[in-house]
Amino acid sequence: MWRLSFSSLACLFFLTTAASAQTGIATTWLTHDGQGVVEIAPCGGKLCGRIVWLKTPTDDKGAALTDQNNPSQKLRRRPICGLAVLSGLQPDKSGGWDGGKIYDPEEGDTYDAAMKLAGPDRLTVTGYLGVKALGQTFTWKRYALPASQRCSTAAQQ
Repeated sequence: MWRLSFSSLACLFFLTTAASAQTGIATTWLTHDGQGVVEIAPCGGKLCGRIVWLKTPTDDKGAALTDQNNPSQKLRRRPICGLAVLSGLQPDKSGGWDGGKIYDPEEGDTYDAAMKLAGPDRLTVTGYLGVKALGQTFTWKRYALPASQRCSTAAQQ
């Protein structure tokens, strides 16, 4: 009987820890260059992220920035504001998230992605091709984005 209770508690602790890890990262983050805010949220048991704010959301003619560097010509008219840039991240053994993808709309390239909290308000984001140690790591800062500053709902569709 005691062993069953201990097992149940251990299982509950593991599930609680995994859930709190996802909620600890599921928020809005200011990118390393201060040019955008990405909202990370659970999606299908994994983590995904989309751009919810841009420092400069329009070009010099006043038009909304689009995904003009995307390798697929069909996708080049998508607005950057609201664009999904993180997908498929899952918890790893180190306490971070890995196995996902990150899209860089400035270059139109997609990379493997890993993330790890580096403190209560810091997130390290690594983009790599196959070998994480050879990737590039940036630090994003937790950022409380007021609802009034978010991309318009129309741009996110």
